[in-house]
Amino acid sequence: MDWLVRKKFMIYFTLFHTLGYYVWLYSPHKDQAVKTIGENIFLLAAPLTASIIVYFVYKSLKSREKIVWLLFSLGMFSNLLAGLTSCYYEYVLHNQAPFPGWSDLLYMFQIGFYLLSFIYKIRLKNENLHLVKLIMDTFIIMTVAITFSWHFIIHDILAQITFSSIAATGYPIGDLILFFGGIIFYLGSKNFFPMKVTAFILLSLFIQVIADSMLLYLNTMNIPFSEILLQPIWSLSLLLMGIAGTLAVGDSKRSEQPAPHKNKIYTLTESITLPLLLPYISVLLLFMVMIFQNKETKGLIIGSAVAILLVIVRHVSTSIENQSLLSKYHDLTEELELKIGERTEELSSKNRQLLSAVRRMKHMAYHDVLSGLPNRRMFLERLVTAMDEAKRNHFKLAVIFIDLDRFKNINDTLGHEFGDLLLKHVSTQMAKSVRKIDTISRQGGDEFTILLNRIRAEEDIIPLIERIRSIVAKPITIAGQELHVSMSIGVAFYPNDGKNTEELMKNADMAMYRAKEEGRDNYKFFSIDMNKTISRKMALENGLRKALKNDEFVLYYQPQVSLITGEIVGVETLIRWNTMEAGLISPNHFIPVAEESGLIIPIGEWVLNQACMQGKAWHDSGHTHLKIAVNLSPVQFLHDDLVGMVVNALKKTEFNPSFLELEITEGVAFTDAEAAIKKMQALRDLGVRISIDDFGTGYSSLVYLKRFPINTLKIPKPFNQDIIKTPKDKAFVETIIRLAHSLELTVVAEGIETIEQWHYLKELQCDVVQGDLYSKPLTVTQLSAIVENNKITTTS
Repeated sequence: MDWLVRKKFMIYFTLFHTLGYYVWLYSPHKDQAVKTIGENIFLLAAPLTASIIVYFVYKSLKSREKIVWLLFSLGMFSNLLAGLTSCYYEYVLHNQAPFPGWSDLLYMFQIGFYLLSFIYKIRLKNENLHLVKLIMDTFIIMTVAITFSWHFIIHDILAQITFSSIAATGYPIGDLILFFGGIIFYLGSKNFFPMKVTAFILLSLFIQVIADSMLLYLNTMNIPFSEILLQPIWSLSLLLMGIAGTLAVGDSKRSEQPAPHKNKIYTLTESITLPLLLPYISVLLLFMVMIFQNKETKGLIIGSAVAILLVIVRHVSTSIENQSLLSKYHDLTEELELKIGERTEELSSKNRQLLSAVRRMKHMAYHDVLSGLPNRRMFLERLVTAMDEAKRNHFKLAVIFIDLDRFKNINDTLGHEFGDLLLKHVSTQMAKSVRKIDTISRQGGDEFTILLNRIRAEEDIIPLIERIRSIVAKPITIAGQELHVSMSIGVAFYPNDGKNTEELMKNADMAMYRAKEEGRDNYKFFSIDMNKTISRKMALENGLRKALKNDEFVLYYQPQVSLITGEIVGVETLIRWNTMEAGLISPNHFIPVAEESGLIIPIGEWVLNQACMQGKAWHDSGHTHLKIAVNLSPVQFLHDDLVGMVVNALKKTEFNPSFLELEITEGVAFTDAEAAIKKMQALRDLGVRISIDDFGTGYSSLVYLKRFPINTLKIPKPFNQDIIKTPKDKAFVETIIRLAHSLELTVVAEGIETIEQWHYLKELQCDVVQGDLYSKPLTVTQLSAIVENNKITTTS
């Protein structure tokens, strides 16, 4: 059953029970036995209903406060047992219950359980109460109550000293205990229960106290009065306690949702409340009764004296407490002022630190960390401002892109820390070379940009460019190491070369790359031709992407012939692009674009797969001696997944890896020799052969050459062309052959075109040759026809 329903039930039951009880008592009854049975039913129904309801309150609550309601329930159950005991004597023993007897003891148990609930509740809440003040106020009111009880009730009861009279004093004492509990609950009502719950508890206690006091007073004064007429009032007090329990459960459910805290400033009028005035009102009432009382007032005088003494003690303790609080207030105020001062200083310091941090963050957001120069963000913002100014004042401005040549080699050789020192030195020197109205920034890596403002003629910036180039014209000494550094510089002008920042930056960058393409260590102004070149590259790149999808690539093969047997021992795989518009395109035209765009990776993978597939076909047809040589682009060799790509090709085609030879250019092999050795060894572990192409055209190192896990050296065509006419070339080729043989390597000579070259290479004991003397690169069909004879004749 919902607690809202139980609350309504208790309210209606209380109303109907009380009214029904009095109606039953005052209604005429012919049968006295029936009337008595009805009275007892009404008598027992109230404690039974109230005790059950309050017990369910105890079961429903989760907090420690539930014990209070358990004790209330036990008190009501004791009242029920007292009523049942009286009925037992009346209906079973057919006698009136003795006084004092079990019924009276059980009534005392009710008061005892109530007292225990008061004590338990005070112990639960003592951390929130001003106990001294509360106890003193309670003692003052209780002194007045005891005085009244003594004067009007207890004194007269004890006038005749008998066992019954002494026992009878238990009731006024019990009432005083209940009154004590009520006072405690009222004075501490803000800390004990919600106001509605407290109001019903107080009403329940005071109704019971008033009913008991009325009965005792009337009996003491020998005033004729029927005790049965007070029974509905006692029942009402129990039912009101049950209503309080239902309200307590409802308030506990709502209190689970935290209410918003409200700060309230109390005025003097609001702080003067009835609980505050009640002790003084009770003392004043005692004096008034004492003045107008005609009978013996000794007890009243003693009670008044005790009450006055307690009031004095209360005021003294309150004054001491106030002085203590005032002293603590002054101490706290001084401490608070000190803390505020410290906090203010701390906040001021934090604000200064915050401002400093903001300035640092702003500087970091707009400046390069390494060089301290403006970064790309600041450069672009200043470029926008400069373009607006140039447009208003009809000036020109220039954007200069600068890149240090071969800076990667410096980083790889001497380390990144050394490279950073070089960048700082160049940054400092360039910053000194520009005007205050100009901006120099570091874009990242070894790239710098310069914004030149207020230019009237394009030729005006040449002296500045030469001044910047002079920074690295002489050797630079960094950390005791002498360096020779050069720059590639590109220039674009506003408004001729671009109307916005994106165009200007792109065109200056394009000019800088043109300077690199033309040999580095120079500068170039942007021109429309550069744009056309870029457009052609873009068109070529788009065509390459389509070529992969449309299967436009085709492989040609050039025979490699043994000088000893005259037989074809292998072929070099060469790619061609067969376009619908232009026919076959040489790799010299599209491979650089493929490398620059990254398309060389999928193209190279296609070449590798096709070559292995064709090699497997030749082997399956009986030519198991043929080696297939495949060129690896530098980009392809440096790719992280090269080994995996080779593994996949061999696995897919089932080609014998010992007949696959991968050709690596000398330049890429010696750029980072240690890394190259690791990758070559991984390929050799697969069983694949390795060949160094164009040997002697780069910066060969004999130390690394002996460490490379290679099988073949290829002598490039330029060395073989003048082998007959030029003694130096003859000596150079002879040296390469002897070196290769001493390292147990096979030598392949490329570009052989004459019979004289053939004879001389045979004298030098070269192993294999290839060139137009034997055959130009051939299609699969053409080469297969020659391979069938297993020998090839010279074309001369």
